[in-house]
Amino acid sequence: MSKFNQIDNLKTNLKKRNYKAFFFFIIFTLFIWSFVQMSKTYEHSIAITFSLEDVPQDIIIENSSKTLSAEIQQTGFKILSINLFNSSISLAFNELDSLQNQYGYDLKKNKVQIAKSLKLSSEDLKLSQDSLRFDHYRLSTKKLKLKPNFKISFGKGYDSIGSFKFEPSFIEVSGNDSILKGFEYISTQEKILRNVSDTISGSIEIQKIDSVSINYLVETVNFTLPVAKFTEGTFEIPIHIENADINGELVIFPKTVNVNFKTSLSNYERIDESGFKVIANYKSSEDFMLLELVEKPRLVKNVSLENYKVDYLIKK
Repeated sequence: MSKFNQIDNLKTNLKKRNYKAFFFFIIFTLFIWSFVQMSKTYEHSIAITFSLEDVPQDIIIENSSKTLSAEIQQTGFKILSINLFNSSISLAFNELDSLQNQYGYDLKKNKVQIAKSLKLSSEDLKLSQDSLRFDHYRLSTKKLKLKPNFKISFGKGYDSIGSFKFEPSFIEVSGNDSILKGFEYISTQEKILRNVSDTISGSIEIQKIDSVSINYLVETVNFTLPVAKFTEGTFEIPIHIENADINGELVIFPKTVNVNFKTSLSNYERIDESGFKVIANYKSSEDFMLLELVEKPRLVKNVSLENYKVDYLIKK
């Protein structure tokens, strides 16, 4: 390499080093200047947004978000932090005051809490108004009965000894009154259970009615269905005659009928003939009488008569 090339390279390296040092000096100076400026205290206007939460489903708030301006006296760093991260405050519904046709939030009374949410002292905060107002209207509410949508096959000799019990026992809904009038019950989601031989319980979601606008206060319920071992029984029950306003003696045959039923093993000894009543209705236009089971014990199910009609004879 020639002597002249070495001198040129040396000049080039010096220029590069001076260029980098110059920009480093500029950036460092700007950083120091910005830090000094941001450390100073300023009066600055900010926008605070209040967002209403936990509103009951039967109440509709027309505008659940309110924004107001405020003056704060703080360092530049703090002002930047509030604008970026802390300018929104969550407001619980139960913090509101109930007014005649509105709900209100007293900003003046809650100034300390508001300042705390912004990580300020109340002395450094000046709000542009004294209160917030929320217009609202209330929906109608109604309790709907629950209808189980279960498909159950029981194990051999087993059956349910009662009906489904739900907790809660009703589903409270809210909506337009004209819509709610058309509904009296709501179903659960479909559930299939096979070969059941013991009491079943659990939780299940309700079947929402998608075709209409309804709010549901509860969407999941607990259920219980008692299941036990069953046995069959048969009693011979006397037949009572009704509407027999005739001249003469009305004689039926047979005078008794067998009643078949199922009940749990634990309840079988509590069942006797006195809990059943079968009647025969007389109609002069017919040559037989139809039988009807009008009374049965609460603890039996699948009750049937072996015969559903009897012959009769009138003795003059």
